[in-house]
Amino acid sequence: MSAGEIDLLPGERVLWAGEPVQRPLYVAADGVIAPAGLVLAVAALWFLLTTEPAGPAMAAAVVVLVIGLYGAVGREAVRYLALGRTTYAVTDSRVIARTGLFRQKERASELAGLSAPVLKPGPSRTGTLTFAESGSVTLMGVGEPKRVRDLLTKAIDEAKARQAPPEPDTSAA
Repeated sequence: MSAGEIDLLPGERVLWAGEPVQRPLYVAADGVIAPAGLVLAVAALWFLLTTEPAGPAMAAAVVVLVIGLYGAVGREAVRYLALGRTTYAVTDSRVIARTGLFRQKERASELAGLSAPVLKPGPSRTGTLTFAESGSVTLMGVGEPKRVRDLLTKAIDEAKARQAPPEPDTSAA
């Protein structure tokens, strides 16, 4: 992501910009969702093959089959493809992710409201950076993740320091 693609706030400057260098096909949540989707798909397929549903029962079984297949394999494929069109940026006040398979959506989190990033190492010297706050931006498949984590930690500390009220001067008494 270049600085020209980002709608910067007045006075905001880009500290780092990048994109996923590794697109993980599997993430921890898939360990629950994929098997559950597979169970749904198999149950719906079994229902369709062993009974002769008509009308609403047929429609419901097909919907459950599609949902199950999406949970079993579709989620991973969509995430993989979307990460191919993902870009990230860290400014002096925000962390930004622009992603989307068909239409690009931009998500941003204010640095001053974030805790220190947590690095989950990935393959080939990549990693995923997350924050404790729900709904905050996640940086997946980042190259040189330790350097980006350190940069983010410093930027978060500086953003919080700018927002802290000045301490009263007690020396002039």
